[in-house]
Amino acid sequence: MRLALVKRIGIVAALCLAAPIPCRGDESLMENVKRLCEDYLEGFGSAQTGLAYHHRLNGPTGLDVLERPEEIAKGRVRGKDMPYGYGSGIQDVALENGHLLIALCEAHEATGDEFFAQTARRIFEGMKLVATVSPEPGFVPRGPHPDGRSYYRDSSLDQHTTFVYALWRYHRSPLATGADKAFIASELQEIAERLERYDWGIRVEDGGEVAHVGFSWLQFTRVGATVLLAVLAAVQDVTGDAHWEALYEELGAEKSGRRWELLSATPEAEWAPFTLYSNQFPVGLAVLGDTETDPEKRQSLAAYRDSMAERMLRSNVFDESAWRRLDWAGNFPDKANRPDDWEEQETEKLLAPFGLSLGRPTAAADLLSKFDPELLGAQDWRIRKVNEKLCFGVPTVAFHAALLADDPALGTEIAPHVRDMVRKMLVGGELYTHGENYNRAVVLSLHLLALEHRAR
Repeated sequence: MRLALVKRIGIVAALCLAAPIPCRGDESLMENVKRLCEDYLEGFGSAQTGLAYHHRLNGPTGLDVLERPEEIAKGRVRGKDMPYGYGSGIQDVALENGHLLIALCEAHEATGDEFFAQTARRIFEGMKLVATVSPEPGFVPRGPHPDGRSYYRDSSLDQHTTFVYALWRYHRSPLATGADKAFIASELQEIAERLERYDWGIRVEDGGEVAHVGFSWLQFTRVGATVLLAVLAAVQDVTGDAHWEALYEELGAEKSGRRWELLSATPEAEWAPFTLYSNQFPVGLAVLGDTETDPEKRQSLAAYRDSMAERMLRSNVFDESAWRRLDWAGNFPDKANRPDDWEEQETEKLLAPFGLSLGRPTAAADLLSKFDPELLGAQDWRIRKVNEKLCFGVPTVAFHAALLADDPALGTEIAPHVRDMVRKMLVGGELYTHGENYNRAVVLSLHLLALEHRAR
């Protein structure tokens, strides 16, 4: 009934979005963040697993919006081979719930509010299922389906790393019981052992081939340095195993400390191009910053986190050396010979209704004002991509980095924009059928709440 009401009056209400939501101080933000969490888990959460999913589950078709378990078992989505489950609705369970769990822990510790404690416990219980649904120790699958059994057997870097970061964060939380900590230590030990066995790359469940985005982290790149050191730091911190501590030091010192050089705020250390999924790297850098004890390295990491956030906030999103266009301007199905982006002319035509142009420099924060909740139900999938992935999704990446930066002024700078995201999701979010941006709005709101409480 509520969804029907939104469809009747939600678009009219969306027209009022230009007026800011009343901010009576921290209490108003607290109330709205809780409402957003509740709405998100009501729409995308499963009572069976305790986890949130990529597709809305409380719509007219219920669980049928997800790929069927028998197709998941075959590694298929909508009748096509898709071993990593893109489009299935269960492809990013570890990633999205991992970011959520980290943010819930931050909000709980900053506010002491029991609502965030209860919600974090729920998500952690679901993450325990992610850890144990596969018979392969140390493998983080895509899923499970709300049936608690079905999952995709091809995973990726972002699923594994975010899962490790989230369990590490819960382990540090006062919410973690002794049994929880023992479980986390055991799981992270198994994950690290499997990664080490495969030269710090990710393999599909049976180990027969490299997983999707499963390249070895031993390469000397900023991505490799970030995830390798951050995961090792988290594992050795949780397990206390001398082997991981020694390996962390050894790999960090390799080639005269080249990996640490890559994570320094020097001009040549620009991270380009950013993608719609680059928000995972500030999370890893934050884990690394919280576990590293050497003052010089901590200072270098802090400067690097700030410089990354600054570049995400200040760069032109249409500069392909700064931001990858493929994430929002995907190729047309009938243009297989153009796998990287839409044709310039077609892209300009799709940007024009939003008041945007490839030739007009635009910062991430500027995009959010172009996001239109009315277009969440647009029939043209290309318009939805511009609206949701470009105008809402890209800003979430920059805002996530700003909220996790060492300099709190960066978080304060984007606070009005995050409040705007919260407001827009509270008004029009029930028209949103895919959970990526909803998840991100919740995560950012929790981090902002924590930041503002700590500032007091």
